Formats: sequence, C-alpha cells, structure tokens
Amino acid sequence: MRAWTLLAFWGLALGQSLLLPDRAEVGAPLTLEGKDLPEGRFPLELSGPQGTRTLEVEVQGGRFRLPLVLEAPGEYRLRLILPSGPLEGRLPVAPAQAPELTQEGLRLPWGLLPLPQGPWLGPLVEGERVLVAQGLLVVEASLKEPGARFHFAPKRVEALRPGPEAVIGDWVLPIPFPPLPFEGTEEDLKALLPLLQALKPPKPWPYYAYWTLDPKDLSQEDLLAYGQDLLQRGHRPELFHGQEGVVRMAQGARALAQEDPTQAQRLTEALLAYTPLFPGSLAFFRERAEALRAQGEPAKALRLEEAAKTLKTWLPPDLAFLPRATYALGLAYLALVLYLFALYLPAQARDLRPIGGFLGGYLRHPLLRLRHLTLAYASLGERLLALLLLVLLGLGFLLYGLDQRAREAATAPPLDRGTLRTQAALDWLKAKPPTPEVKALLGYALLPQSPKEAKTLLAEGGYPFAKALLGEEALLAQAYREAPLEGPIRAALGLGQDPWGRREPGPSVRTLYLTLLSLELKAFLEDPLKGAARLALPLPERARPWAALGFVLVLLYHLLAFFLPRRRASLSEGWALAVRLLVPGSLGFASGLGLLLLLLAAFGLLRALEGQGPGLLLLAYGLHLLTLLGSFRRAP
Repeated sequence: MRAWTLLAFWGLALGQSLLLPDRAEVGAPLTLEGKDLPEGRFPLELSGPQGTRTLEVEVQGGRFRLPLVLEAPGEYRLRLILPSGPLEGRLPVAPAQAPELTQEGLRLPWGLLPLPQGPWLGPLVEGERVLVAQGLLVVEASLKEPGARFHFAPKRVEALRPGPEAVIGDWVLPIPFPPLPFEGTEEDLKALLPLLQALKPPKPWPYYAYWTLDPKDLSQEDLLAYGQDLLQRGHRPELFHGQEGVVRMAQGARALAQEDPTQAQRLTEALLAYTPLFPGSLAFFRERAEALRAQGEPAKALRLEEAAKTLKTWLPPDLAFLPRATYALGLAYLALVLYLFALYLPAQARDLRPIGGFLGGYLRHPLLRLRHLTLAYASLGERLLALLLLVLLGLGFLLYGLDQRAREAATAPPLDRGTLRTQAALDWLKAKPPTPEVKALLGYALLPQSPKEAKTLLAEGGYPFAKALLGEEALLAQAYREAPLEGPIRAALGLGQDPWGRREPGPSVRTLYLTLLSLELKAFLEDPLKGAARLALPLPERARPWAALGFVLVLLYHLLAFFLPRRRASLSEGWALAVRLLVPGSLGFASGLGLLLLLLAAFGLLRALEGQGPGLLLLAYGLHLLTLLGSFRRAP
C-alpha cells in the first residue's frame, strides 16, 4: 500500500504537493510524483549517503513522474525548487532484499518470479543478474525489473558458479550456453516438459525441447526452427539418429496419416530433411511413399523413394545373406567330410587292422596311425576342396562376427546422436587406436573447436571427406575421384546437389561401420582367442574361444594331410556307387560342377530345415542323378 507524504510551505495553500512512497529498497525501481504544480522545468535536489545530485523534472498539466533507482541504503532528502518556494520530502531506503527461492518462486527486489516447485539450484547473483537452474533449464532474472530469460543446457545442470557458468558433468560451460548437441537422457526431457508448460519460454527453442511436445502439436514454424537448430549444432543427415524423440515423430506421422494427412506430411518432410536415418527409417519412408501414392500425390511419393535409395548408400552394406551362406558352407563341408569318410572307410579299416584298428591304432602305433588318416586316402583335388570349404566356412563366421559387432556399434551410443561432435563421441574416438580412418573421424569431430589440430588429423586421414575438408583444390578433386557420388563433395565442385543440399563434407553411418570393422579385425588379429570371445557368434561367450581353437586344430589336420602320401584304396564299385549316390556332386568334384551341386544341395537342405520346402534339395538331387545316368552311358 502506498502512502502519500505532503510537504509544502506557503505553497500548501496553493495545493502543491510532492508524493513519495513510505519506503524503498536498494536497486528496486520507484517513481517520484508531483501534482498541482506550475508548468515548466524545475530542479530536484537529491541528497543521500552518496552525496547530493541535482535532477530535472518537467511538469505538464500540473504533474510530473520521475522513475528512479537508488543504489545505497539510508535516508534521502528531496527538495523540489519552485518559483513559489521549495517542496521537501524524506525517503528511507532499506538494503536490497537478497534473492530467495521460496515455495512460490524466486523472490526478487521488484517482486516474485513464479517458478514451479522442484529441485532448483541457486540463486546465483552475478551483478544485476540472478540465475536459478533445474535440469536442462537455466532461468535468468534481473534485480531491477520484472521478466526472465531462459537458457537451455545440452545436459542436466549439476551446479551454478560465478561467471556465470554451469557445471555439467566434466564440463564447465558459460551461460548463455554455446550451441552444442544434446547429450542428456530421455528422463531429462521428461523433467523439462513441466518446466516448459509452467514457464512458457519464448520460441524458438533448441531442437531437443521440441521432442517434449506431442508431434501433432508441432507447427510448420516449430519444425523449421527444429531443423535449423539441429544443423547449427553439428548434426548431419548421413549419421544415425537413435533418440526417442525422432522415433516419436515417425510414430506420430504414421498415426496421423489418416486423421491429419497434412501434419503427417509435415513430420515426414522434417524427418527426411534433418534426421532421415533412424530405427526403421527405410521402411517408414517406403510406407509413407505408398500412402502418398494412394492419396494421389505420385511426385511426393517418388521423392521419398528416390531419397530412400540415397539413404541406403549411407548405411552399412546389406549382408543379410551372410548367415545363410555360412550355414550352407558348413553343411557342404560336413557333407564332403562324411562323404570322404564313408567312401574310404572300407580301405582304411582294412589297412588299420594290422596296427590295432581304427581307434586302437592311436594307442599302439600313433605315428603310423597318422599315415592312415581319412584324407590320406583322398585325392589332391578332394583335399583342396575340403580345405577350401573349411577356410571359407571360417572366414564366413569371422566376417559374420565382425560385421555384427561393427554394425551394432555404428548405431549405438555414443554414435547414435546424429553427430560426432558430442563430448561422448570425442572421448570414444580419442580412445581408439590412431589408424588413418580414426584420425579422419577425429579430425572432423574436432574441426569447430580446434581447427589446427583437426586439419593435421584430416591430412593423415584415410577417407575422401577428410581430403575435401582440407579445402585444397587438388585434394577436393582426388576426393571426387574416390567418391564421385558423395553429395557434399559434388556440391563443393559445383556438380549438383543431393536432396539435402550443400553442406559440410563428413562421415556417414557406412563410414563408421567400415572404421569399426577394421578396428575389430585388427583387435582380432592381435589376440585371436580374446577376439574370438568378442565375436558376435550364435554361441555362448565362454564357448567361443574353444570353438576357435577347435577350428585351428581341424585346419592343421587338413594342412597335415598335404604332407601325407596318398594311400592306394581299392574301392568296391557297389559301395562307391552307394556312397556317391547319397552326396550330390560327388561325381564331379574335380570339374567344379560337383561343388556347385553340393552347395545347391546344402542351400536346399537349409531351406527345408527352415520350413521353406524341399524344392532346391530335390533339384540338386535331380541334377545329381542326371549326371550319374550320364556317367553310366559314357562307361564302356
């Protein structure tokens, strides 16, 4: 409540008055008023703890208003000099109230800044600024006037300290924050939503704040600001975005396809333009293309389909055939080994009888028994074929294991944020062996914060984008020769742009995959047993080193067979025919046609075991029987 102080001398009879508040606080704005005064400009003397100063007031319509902020506590004397005589008054000024967090909000000299309840940090007073923080949001208020500014942190704020600065894990960032990628969690975003709803900070927001909203509520302006902030913070379309916010946008587009096609198309366009690689993205864009074609918009559908073709080139190569091919090689190798064992078993048993039999020979004459191994009876071609299948089988499992680890890591934290310029990604890259591929990635990641070090690393890098980033014309031309279809490199040379426009050359998910694959292979070769335990094979982790050791022993057995002289084996025609009848291709292993029939039969058996029918298996046996009949006709 405001009280009026009326001090006047003989001017009292004229009704002239000077209006002052009962009290004021340091730093708080106040207003001096006068009424029933003569027109004109008059001096106002203000005497206080810091001395006397003279102000000037202008009276219009018999009144004046003078805003004032007093900087020191104490009693102030005011003296307005008028032609009719001075008007005087006294004003006590109390020390400023320290900012205080209460249940209602932040109490400041000018009043209360309402804040939702929660674990607020602060207040931190920095000059005329007061800062409090909760989660991802820092609220800044002024000591002198109402209002607030909002700063969004890239990760949960743990403490505020003078500067002003925010402690965020191992970082200390200045406030306002630099435009860094989001490194928080989904829980941080859930905690941010009620703050946005209560405080309603003005837009545009950082991109991750939009993830807290329902996708159906995002306007075209929101999506544009969202995408621009993504690009400003170092995100690129070629990298994988595994954040739940991106997935929710895709789910929202699917859900709104019938209810609100316009909003579904807005979300689809935003996903394609800024975060096109996310879990199930290729299937999503194909589905949206079909929906657009059904809605009578073939041009938009074609755009999505063509963009999806480009997206496939950014992803790791499709090796979905590898498990089936490896299992088929295993079946073919097993069939060949069983065929050789059964074919030469009668002759082997006859030769082993004098030295103790098939098993007893290992005890009575072990060295002599080695000369009667099954492969000792096989021809050179059969030995080579068995070794070839074994090596291919081993390489297949090795490639499968390395591929699974590299493929999983290329889309897992910290590489699933759509950028390599997060602190987590930088730490991950610095911990890897300094191969040329890793140096290229690290140079790209360091380019904004340490250009000199980054260019040194890029010069030692092994990827086309590293050469393009160095900016030299000769290196740019070399980068184009190595990667003529890369959109950023083509754009830098003026040869056209892809659907994502001109942008900085950089890595893709495929680049990360190839780097990880080379690192995994290097680690495996340095320590095969430990590396075998790390391979993503369909075996228990403890069994993998033993499986690798067993494979090495079998490989040594095959190699040993090449040093054994071939033993003569007189085969019964009936027995040989019966064995060869069971194994497709057994009549033509030497010509190569037999290997094709054997692999066809292995694939057919695998398909039959998977419940896809015995068609291929029957075809293999049919061709095998034809070759068998042909051999009978050629026989004299």
